[in-house]
Amino acid sequence: MVVEHGTKNIVVIGAGYGGITAALRLDRLFRHLPDYSIHLIDKNPFHTLKTQLHEAAVHKRGVTIDIGRIIRRQRIIFHLGITTAINLREKTIHIGDQPFPFEFLVVALGSQTNFHNIAGLEQFALTLQSASDAEKIYQHISVMCARASSEPDPNVRKRMLRFVIGGGGLTGIELAGELVDHISQSLRDYQLSGGSPEIIIVEASEDILPASDKELREQVRKRLLEKGVRLLANTRVVEVSLSGVTLSNGEVLRSGTMIWTGGIRIADVARESGFSIGQSGRIVVNEYLQSVSDPSVYAIGDNALAINPATGHPVPAAAQFALQQGRLVAENIYADVLGTSQRRYVPKVWGEVVSLGRHLAAAWLALPILRKLAFVGFIASLLKAAIAEKHIILLKKESRNWISY
Repeated sequence: MVVEHGTKNIVVIGAGYGGITAALRLDRLFRHLPDYSIHLIDKNPFHTLKTQLHEAAVHKRGVTIDIGRIIRRQRIIFHLGITTAINLREKTIHIGDQPFPFEFLVVALGSQTNFHNIAGLEQFALTLQSASDAEKIYQHISVMCARASSEPDPNVRKRMLRFVIGGGGLTGIELAGELVDHISQSLRDYQLSGGSPEIIIVEASEDILPASDKELREQVRKRLLEKGVRLLANTRVVEVSLSGVTLSNGEVLRSGTMIWTGGIRIADVARESGFSIGQSGRIVVNEYLQSVSDPSVYAIGDNALAINPATGHPVPAAAQFALQQGRLVAENIYADVLGTSQRRYVPKVWGEVVSLGRHLAAAWLALPILRKLAFVGFIASLLKAAIAEKHIILLKKESRNWISY
């Protein structure tokens, strides 16, 4: 890997919501400072719309955008590869086995599935962290529906059509809403009338969507029950095997499908690099989103243990906050270079939207005059679609690149 001497590298690891936003904003801010170059590193050549993965799992939409199309005409240098090490003392990272120096570093590696050492879970469960995961779920569901259509034994058919989702957070809930519609349509396509699908959500907390607004939880629970989804709260998955899922209440769910959405952890490289690590393995940052271990390193999104000063609680790992953090760290790095004041991170909560399948969603929005405005049904689903489109528009605006993605 060739690095020009005299160049000061600002490196962003990860092209998720926060990382791609940080890189684009850095490029805009540093255009008149030729001594600095912006580098973006990711293991994939595309940006994934992770908040729409539940739709990709039923082939409702595509969720990847080529990074080359996003950064065309930018000064951003993209490196396709895996970050294998971060050396704070020497101020280098390793892309594969190649060292690469940095002046400033933004850690935006996202997260990976946390299997919580549950027996058989990693071996037998499907996950939903990437576009390839979504495709695996789609293919698996298609196979189960096809096999069920010609299975004469009703007990075997019942197991084939029982789909267990471990985790009642946002990902699990939105996936369940999509699966109800998709599986029902698949069975109609196969003209299967002798069996109905069963979708079960298993959540260890006392209620689904434990981090969400209470009224939103109640609306989501009501709509899921109306769609026939079975909700098992305050229940843990203790073992998964080829034949089924064993729960903490002693029940065994005989099923050929377990989809795990019940936890995340940050990438191993971040945890192994000498950072001060806090709750959920996230990097401890100050009010400017700098690592407390090294002020030249910033962490955002899932990787950052950012504290909301209004509540004293950690900011949730959600796309809306990663986008805010990506813009802020770019501006704070620029301020650091110019010797001006940095800006403290204060999360802005715009609301929350939960998709529940075809033309159905539940949502609330924070408005300047009213404290909260709630939506349920088709209007909320339009809002969900608008939010997804807004991210695309902001990418184009940030890059000043209005070509079609």
